[in-house]
Amino acid sequence: MRVAADTVVTIEYVARLDDGTVVDSTERCGAISYLHGNEQVFPALERVVDGLEPGDARDVQLPAEEAYGLRREELIRRVPRAQLPPDIALVPGERYELRAPNATRLVFTLVGVEGDEVVADFNTRGAGQGLRITATVLGVRAATADEIRRGTLR
Repeated sequence: MRVAADTVVTIEYVARLDDGTVVDSTERCGAISYLHGNEQVFPALERVVDGLEPGDARDVQLPAEEAYGLRREELIRRVPRAQLPPDIALVPGERYELRAPNATRLVFTLVGVEGDEVVADFNTRGAGQGLRITATVLGVRAATADEIRRGTLR
């Protein structure tokens, strides 16, 4: 049986940025099973294994546009230091996740501190980099009517 919509697929995979950073992997947790075509894994991974059979493997290099997107210079911003928690240690190159007063989640990489301002990069960590996905299909079976109705395995 081949991987297609409404099949239950068991896979092992690793996804790496161009710089070698592993962004997702089954290495520590072991193989995963999911209902194919129901957005339970990231779309690029579904495209990689679509049509494969158990035992098949595929290694695909995706350009930045199909991975985390291109870097956007307008997402590098100057923020008054006073808008950040006073007790936070600011280390250039570190990634920070904070909550704004309105509860919005702010995630950025600190570029530097310049006087009373911080230079923050709000691009996602993988922006501007391609993504290499290596996946092996371990098993494929037809989903049950209940799994299809629920759109999930559990």
